Amino acid sequence: MTANATQRSIRSLMRKVERGDKLNIITFATHERYEENLCKTGHNFYSVDFGFGKRWERSYAQVPSNYHIIETLPEYVDFDLVLAHTSCNRLQLVHDLLSQTQKSPSNKISIPILRHGHVLPDIRVDVNEQLSAYQSVPVDQTSFISDFNRKAWGFNETNSRVVEHGVDTDFWKPLGKDRQNVCLSVVNDWPNRDWCCGFNLWRQTTQGLPISVWGNSPGLSEAAQSIEHLREIYSSSSIFYNTSIHSPVPTVLMEAMACGCAIVSTNNCMIPEIIEHGKNGLVSNDPEELKSYLELLLKKPEMAKMLGDAARKTIVERYSISRFIEDWNDLFYDTIENYSDVTENR
Repeated sequence: MTANATQRSIRSLMRKVERGDKLNIITFATHERYEENLCKTGHNFYSVDFGFGKRWERSYAQVPSNYHIIETLPEYVDFDLVLAHTSCNRLQLVHDLLSQTQKSPSNKISIPILRHGHVLPDIRVDVNEQLSAYQSVPVDQTSFISDFNRKAWGFNETNSRVVEHGVDTDFWKPLGKDRQNVCLSVVNDWPNRDWCCGFNLWRQTTQGLPISVWGNSPGLSEAAQSIEHLREIYSSSSIFYNTSIHSPVPTVLMEAMACGCAIVSTNNCMIPEIIEHGKNGLVSNDPEELKSYLELLLKKPEMAKMLGDAARKTIVERYSISRFIEDWNDLFYDTIENYSDVTENR
């Protein structure tokens, strides 16, 4: 370890973070628009590019000015926290980065690791093995995007936190455009992710209906040119059709709700926590019912408008970006404070 890195390690032990301070957070890429919202907390995020795996895709969102993509940790920065989205082999690489060398634990940069769970256990492989691995990863705090996710990984309110999604409803909003009477879906790599995104369910239930499909799925559809273009797509469509099977809650579903689309969706995972059937959307896991709901809304645009207005109201009232920012800041500072208390008492 260099002299500067040693000094940084000592400073990290002595650094006292106050609530309201701008934090320096080590992270890595997971979901562009989610992390774009996270940057609105105002902290500095240093996203480590390990040379493999997920990287920031600028066509999905532009990199915010306080999100720095790096290959190594800069020695001039005093870091406060590691934010590790999901649980994967990059968490071990984060531990390696903090330790600098496995042979000298004293070199470790002394900051807490916060893991935030977005995904669910993969039902295609041994779930119990995944649960055991997830629960055994050494982190200082665990949080999830929903209570549903938390329970799926075997955690509860005594050993984890929840920060639900937030949507910037000043950006994701109706644009006053005439809506086409179509069933819109937005999914990336859809045919190859049938097991979790329901591609075959979509094909089965949309035969003979007017459809609009966007997302980077070669041979099927193209991605929107920008988030502004995607907003126009939402705002120009009467119905948003979600067929996710094993996804906690698709970000595009919440964006479409904020843009006033009438929602027809599968009814699993976290979706029942967001959509109340007949009030702010229509939900079912039965293919025939899903198709009948699409046909109903195509025939009754006034009903589609009523459900679309209610869907936006749900996002504005329950999933605001201001609440999201407040919850994340509480989690950041609480994690650091708890870690400091534990370290001081050792």
